[in-house]
Amino acid sequence: MLLIKSFRTCHLCHCFKMIASKNMSVAINEPNVVPEHLNNLAKQLNVKSSVLSKVINNHQEKLQFYTESRWLVLFEYLTQYDFKTSELLEMIDSNPDILGVSRQDLQKCMTAWTNFRFDDKKLRQLIVSQPSCLLLDDKQILSRIPKLLSYVGNKQNRLLELISYSPNILFDNWKYIESKLDYLLLNMELGPIQFVTTSVMSSTLFDLKCRHTFLIKLGMYKPRDPKANPNQITGNPSLKKIIETSDKQFAVKVAGVTAEEFFVFKKIFKKQLDEENEDDSDEPEYYSDDN
Repeated sequence: MLLIKSFRTCHLCHCFKMIASKNMSVAINEPNVVPEHLNNLAKQLNVKSSVLSKVINNHQEKLQFYTESRWLVLFEYLTQYDFKTSELLEMIDSNPDILGVSRQDLQKCMTAWTNFRFDDKKLRQLIVSQPSCLLLDDKQILSRIPKLLSYVGNKQNRLLELISYSPNILFDNWKYIESKLDYLLLNMELGPIQFVTTSVMSSTLFDLKCRHTFLIKLGMYKPRDPKANPNQITGNPSLKKIIETSDKQFAVKVAGVTAEEFFVFKKIFKKQLDEENEDDSDEPEYYSDDN
Protein backbone atom coordinates (compact mmCIF):
# COMPACT_ATOMS: atom_id res chain seq x y z
CA MET A 1 0.00 0.00 0.00
CA LEU A 2 1.26 3.47 -0.84
CA LEU A 3 2.16 5.03 2.48
CA ILE A 4 2.67 8.75 2.90
CA LYS A 5 6.16 9.45 4.21
CA SER A 6 5.48 11.94 6.96
CA PHE A 7 9.05 11.81 8.19
CA ARG A 8 10.43 13.26 4.98
CA THR A 9 11.64 16.85 5.27
CA CYS A 10 10.24 18.40 2.17
CA HIS A 11 12.06 21.31 0.60
CA LEU A 12 8.89 22.12 -1.32
CA CYS A 13 7.06 22.85 1.92
CA HIS A 14 9.58 25.58 2.63
CA CYS A 15 9.26 26.88 -0.92
CA PHE A 16 5.49 26.96 -0.57
CA LYS A 17 5.74 29.25 2.43
CA MET A 18 8.28 31.55 0.83
CA ILE A 19 7.02 31.93 -2.73
CA ALA A 20 4.64 34.66 -3.82
CA SER A 21 1.38 33.63 -5.48
CA LYS A 22 2.22 34.45 -9.07
CA ASN A 23 -0.07 33.51 -11.93
CA MET A 24 1.44 31.23 -14.56
CA SER A 25 0.41 33.47 -17.45
CA VAL A 26 3.77 33.70 -19.13
CA ALA A 27 4.10 33.49 -22.89
CA ILE A 28 7.47 32.28 -24.05
CA ASN A 29 7.99 33.92 -27.40
CA GLU A 30 11.62 33.01 -27.84
CA PRO A 31 11.95 29.21 -27.88
CA ASN A 32 15.36 29.09 -26.18
CA VAL A 33 14.72 31.75 -23.54
CA VAL A 34 13.12 30.75 -20.23
CA PRO A 35 11.88 33.56 -17.94
CA GLU A 36 13.73 33.87 -14.64
CA HIS A 37 10.74 33.10 -12.42
CA LEU A 38 10.15 29.87 -14.37
CA ASN A 39 13.77 28.90 -13.86
CA ASN A 40 13.28 29.45 -10.14
CA LEU A 41 10.08 27.43 -10.05
CA ALA A 42 11.71 24.61 -12.03
CA LYS A 43 14.48 24.42 -9.42
CA GLN A 44 11.95 24.32 -6.59
CA LEU A 45 9.96 21.58 -8.33
CA ASN A 46 13.15 19.74 -9.28
CA VAL A 47 12.27 19.58 -12.97
CA LYS A 48 13.98 20.83 -16.10
CA SER A 49 13.08 24.43 -16.86
CA SER A 50 12.82 23.68 -20.58
CA VAL A 51 10.28 20.92 -19.93
CA LEU A 52 8.30 23.09 -17.51
CA SER A 53 8.21 25.89 -20.08
CA LYS A 54 6.97 23.50 -22.74
CA VAL A 55 4.14 22.26 -20.52
CA ILE A 56 3.09 25.82 -19.69
CA ASN A 57 3.16 26.81 -23.34
CA ASN A 58 1.05 23.76 -24.22
CA HIS A 59 -1.72 24.84 -21.86
CA GLN A 60 -1.38 28.60 -21.42
CA GLU A 61 -5.13 29.26 -21.39
CA LYS A 62 -5.72 26.88 -18.49
CA LEU A 63 -2.50 27.25 -16.56
CA GLN A 64 -2.71 31.03 -16.38
CA PHE A 65 -5.42 30.62 -13.74
CA TYR A 66 -3.25 28.53 -11.41
CA THR A 67 -0.77 30.23 -9.11
CA GLU A 68 2.69 28.88 -8.43
CA SER A 69 1.47 27.81 -5.01
CA ARG A 70 -0.86 25.32 -6.72
CA TRP A 71 2.12 23.66 -8.39
CA LEU A 72 3.98 23.51 -5.11
CA VAL A 73 1.04 21.98 -3.25
CA LEU A 74 0.63 19.22 -5.84
CA PHE A 75 4.35 18.41 -5.98
CA GLU A 76 4.85 18.65 -2.22
CA TYR A 77 1.99 16.29 -1.46
CA LEU A 78 2.35 13.65 -4.18
CA THR A 79 6.13 13.30 -3.93
CA GLN A 80 5.43 11.93 -0.46
CA TYR A 81 3.80 8.99 -2.24
CA ASP A 82 6.98 8.46 -4.27
CA PHE A 83 5.74 10.05 -7.48
CA LYS A 84 8.71 11.35 -9.43
CA THR A 85 8.69 15.05 -10.22
CA SER A 86 9.04 14.23 -13.92
CA GLU A 87 5.90 12.07 -13.64
CA LEU A 88 3.98 14.89 -11.98
CA LEU A 89 4.92 17.24 -14.79
CA GLU A 90 3.81 14.61 -17.29
CA MET A 91 0.48 14.34 -15.47
CA ILE A 92 -0.09 18.11 -15.58
CA ASP A 93 0.71 18.13 -19.28
CA SER A 94 -1.85 15.37 -19.77
CA ASN A 95 -4.53 16.90 -17.53
CA PRO A 96 -3.89 20.45 -16.25
CA ASP A 97 -7.11 20.33 -14.22
CA ILE A 98 -5.37 18.36 -11.47
CA LEU A 99 -3.74 21.64 -10.41
CA GLY A 100 -7.18 22.76 -9.31
CA VAL A 101 -7.45 20.01 -6.69
CA SER A 102 -6.87 21.35 -3.18
CA ARG A 103 -4.43 19.71 -0.79
CA GLN A 104 -7.32 18.55 1.38
CA ASP A 105 -9.06 16.89 -1.56
CA LEU A 106 -5.78 15.35 -2.73
CA GLN A 107 -5.33 13.86 0.70
CA LYS A 108 -8.86 12.42 0.75
CA CYS A 109 -8.47 11.07 -2.78
CA MET A 110 -5.13 9.34 -2.16
CA THR A 111 -6.33 7.96 1.17
CA ALA A 112 -9.32 6.42 -0.60
CA TRP A 113 -7.16 4.87 -3.34
CA THR A 114 -4.66 3.41 -0.88
CA ASN A 115 -7.51 2.05 1.22
CA PHE A 116 -7.87 -0.80 -1.30
CA ARG A 117 -4.23 -1.86 -0.92
CA PHE A 118 -3.41 -1.93 -4.61
CA ASP A 119 0.16 -2.71 -5.59
CA ASP A 120 2.12 0.52 -4.98
CA LYS A 121 3.89 0.61 -8.32
CA LYS A 122 0.84 -0.33 -10.37
CA LEU A 123 -1.33 2.26 -8.63
CA ARG A 124 1.24 4.98 -9.33
CA GLN A 125 1.47 3.87 -12.95
CA LEU A 126 -2.30 4.11 -13.27
CA ILE A 127 -2.47 7.61 -11.80
CA VAL A 128 0.43 8.79 -13.98
CA SER A 129 -1.22 7.44 -17.13
CA GLN A 130 -4.71 8.54 -16.07
CA PRO A 131 -4.39 11.71 -13.93
CA SER A 132 -8.18 12.06 -13.96
CA CYS A 133 -8.10 9.53 -11.10
CA LEU A 134 -7.13 12.48 -8.89
CA LEU A 135 -10.29 14.38 -9.85
CA LEU A 136 -12.53 11.88 -8.06
CA ASP A 137 -13.67 12.60 -4.55
CA ASP A 138 -13.15 9.98 -1.88
CA LYS A 139 -16.82 8.99 -1.77
CA GLN A 140 -16.84 8.19 -5.50
CA ILE A 141 -13.76 6.00 -5.15
CA LEU A 142 -14.98 4.16 -2.05
CA SER A 143 -18.33 3.50 -3.72
CA ARG A 144 -17.24 2.56 -7.25
CA ILE A 145 -14.12 0.42 -6.70
CA PRO A 146 -15.84 -2.41 -4.73
CA LYS A 147 -18.53 -2.67 -7.41
CA LEU A 148 -15.95 -2.93 -10.17
CA LEU A 149 -13.84 -5.43 -8.24
CA SER A 150 -16.80 -7.80 -8.08
CA TYR A 151 -16.83 -7.96 -11.90
CA VAL A 152 -13.15 -8.88 -12.23
CA GLY A 153 -13.04 -11.67 -9.68
CA ASN A 154 -11.87 -9.30 -6.94
CA LYS A 155 -8.46 -9.22 -8.61
CA GLN A 156 -6.92 -5.81 -7.93
CA ASN A 157 -4.38 -5.87 -10.77
CA ARG A 158 -7.11 -6.76 -13.25
CA LEU A 159 -9.14 -3.76 -12.15
CA LEU A 160 -6.17 -1.41 -12.51
CA GLU A 161 -5.70 -2.70 -16.06
CA LEU A 162 -9.36 -2.16 -16.86
CA ILE A 163 -9.25 1.41 -15.53
CA SER A 164 -6.07 2.17 -17.47
CA TYR A 165 -7.80 1.19 -20.72
CA SER A 166 -11.15 2.80 -19.88
CA PRO A 167 -10.92 5.42 -17.11
CA ASN A 168 -14.49 6.43 -17.93
CA ILE A 169 -15.70 3.50 -15.81
CA LEU A 170 -14.90 5.64 -12.78
CA PHE A 171 -17.07 8.54 -13.94
CA ASP A 172 -19.90 7.18 -16.11
CA ASN A 173 -23.37 6.38 -14.82
CA TRP A 174 -23.13 3.11 -12.89
CA LYS A 175 -26.24 1.54 -14.44
CA TYR A 176 -24.75 2.04 -17.89
CA ILE A 177 -21.39 0.57 -16.84
CA GLU A 178 -23.18 -2.34 -15.18
CA SER A 179 -25.19 -3.03 -18.34
CA LYS A 180 -22.02 -3.32 -20.43
CA LEU A 181 -20.28 -5.56 -17.90
CA ASP A 182 -23.33 -7.80 -17.64
CA TYR A 183 -23.52 -8.06 -21.41
CA LEU A 184 -19.86 -9.09 -21.63
CA LEU A 185 -20.18 -11.72 -18.92
CA LEU A 186 -23.66 -13.09 -19.60
CA ASN A 187 -24.36 -12.55 -23.29
CA MET A 188 -20.88 -12.80 -24.78
CA GLU A 189 -19.79 -15.29 -22.11
CA LEU A 190 -16.39 -13.68 -21.64
CA GLY A 191 -14.23 -13.86 -18.54
CA PRO A 192 -12.49 -10.81 -17.03
CA ILE A 193 -9.12 -11.77 -18.52
CA GLN A 194 -10.63 -11.39 -21.98
CA PHE A 195 -11.91 -7.85 -21.56
CA VAL A 196 -9.79 -6.00 -18.97
CA THR A 197 -7.03 -5.27 -21.50
CA THR A 198 -9.40 -3.87 -24.13
CA SER A 199 -11.11 -0.51 -24.51
CA VAL A 200 -14.54 -2.14 -24.67
CA MET A 201 -15.81 -0.15 -21.69
CA SER A 202 -15.13 3.04 -23.63
CA SER A 203 -17.29 1.89 -26.53
CA THR A 204 -21.06 2.23 -26.70
CA LEU A 205 -23.35 -0.54 -25.53
CA PHE A 206 -25.17 -0.31 -28.85
CA ASP A 207 -22.00 -1.00 -30.87
CA LEU A 208 -21.15 -3.93 -28.63
CA LYS A 209 -24.62 -5.47 -28.99
CA CYS A 210 -24.84 -4.73 -32.69
CA ARG A 211 -21.52 -6.28 -33.66
CA HIS A 212 -21.98 -9.28 -31.39
CA THR A 213 -25.47 -9.95 -32.78
CA PHE A 214 -24.23 -9.56 -36.35
CA LEU A 215 -21.53 -12.20 -35.80
CA ILE A 216 -24.07 -14.56 -34.21
CA LYS A 217 -26.36 -14.27 -37.24
CA LEU A 218 -23.40 -15.04 -39.50
CA GLY A 219 -22.57 -18.11 -37.41
CA MET A 220 -19.21 -16.62 -36.48
CA TYR A 221 -19.81 -16.27 -32.74
CA LYS A 222 -20.84 -19.47 -31.00
CA PRO A 223 -21.96 -20.12 -27.41
CA ARG A 224 -19.33 -21.32 -24.97
CA ASP A 225 -19.44 -24.83 -23.55
CA PRO A 226 -21.20 -24.40 -20.17
CA LYS A 227 -18.52 -26.56 -18.54
CA ALA A 228 -15.63 -24.55 -19.98
CA ASN A 229 -13.61 -21.99 -18.04
CA PRO A 230 -14.98 -18.50 -18.85
CA ASN A 231 -11.41 -17.24 -19.26
CA GLN A 232 -10.54 -19.95 -21.77
CA ILE A 233 -9.94 -18.69 -25.30
CA THR A 234 -12.53 -19.87 -27.83
CA GLY A 235 -12.64 -19.92 -31.60
CA ASN A 236 -14.77 -16.77 -31.60
CA PRO A 237 -13.27 -13.49 -32.84
CA SER A 238 -11.40 -11.71 -30.07
CA LEU A 239 -13.04 -8.79 -28.32
CA LYS A 240 -10.29 -6.47 -29.57
CA LYS A 241 -11.13 -7.36 -33.16
CA ILE A 242 -14.83 -6.98 -32.52
CA ILE A 243 -14.79 -3.60 -30.81
CA GLU A 244 -11.45 -1.90 -31.50
CA THR A 245 -12.03 -1.54 -35.22
CA SER A 246 -13.89 0.90 -37.44
CA ASP A 247 -17.22 -0.19 -38.89
CA LYS A 248 -15.57 -0.84 -42.24
CA GLN A 249 -12.68 -2.83 -40.74
CA PHE A 250 -15.07 -4.87 -38.63
CA ALA A 251 -17.28 -5.68 -41.62
CA VAL A 252 -14.51 -6.62 -44.03
CA LYS A 253 -11.75 -8.06 -41.82
CA VAL A 254 -13.74 -9.60 -38.96
CA ALA A 255 -17.18 -10.46 -40.34
CA GLY A 256 -16.02 -11.08 -43.90
CA VAL A 257 -18.79 -9.04 -45.54
CA THR A 258 -18.95 -5.73 -47.34
CA ALA A 259 -19.19 -2.52 -45.36
CA GLU A 260 -22.54 -1.79 -46.99
CA GLU A 261 -24.02 -5.06 -45.70
CA PHE A 262 -23.05 -4.20 -42.14
CA PHE A 263 -24.32 -0.62 -42.42
CA VAL A 264 -27.73 -1.92 -43.53
CA PHE A 265 -27.84 -4.38 -40.62
CA LYS A 266 -26.84 -1.64 -38.19
CA LYS A 267 -29.76 0.55 -39.24
CA ILE A 268 -32.20 -2.35 -38.98
CA PHE A 269 -30.83 -3.34 -35.59
CA LYS A 270 -31.23 0.18 -34.25
CA LYS A 271 -34.81 0.29 -35.49
CA GLN A 272 -35.54 -3.02 -33.77
CA LEU A 273 -34.16 -1.78 -30.48
CA ASP A 274 -36.22 1.39 -30.74
CA GLU A 275 -39.35 -0.64 -31.40
CA GLU A 276 -38.64 -2.82 -28.38
CA ASN A 277 -38.52 0.35 -26.31
CA GLU A 278 -35.14 -0.47 -24.83
CA ASP A 279 -34.07 2.19 -22.39
CA ASP A 280 -31.02 3.83 -23.92
CA SER A 281 -31.36 7.07 -21.96
CA ASP A 282 -27.84 6.66 -20.56
CA GLU A 283 -26.40 6.17 -24.05
CA PRO A 284 -25.18 9.51 -25.43
CA GLU A 285 -25.33 8.28 -29.01
CA TYR A 286 -25.85 5.02 -30.87
CA TYR A 287 -23.33 5.33 -33.60
CA SER A 288 -19.58 5.44 -33.55
CA ASP A 289 -17.75 8.21 -35.38
CA ASP A 290 -16.79 6.08 -38.35
CA ASN A 291 -20.19 5.34 -39.94
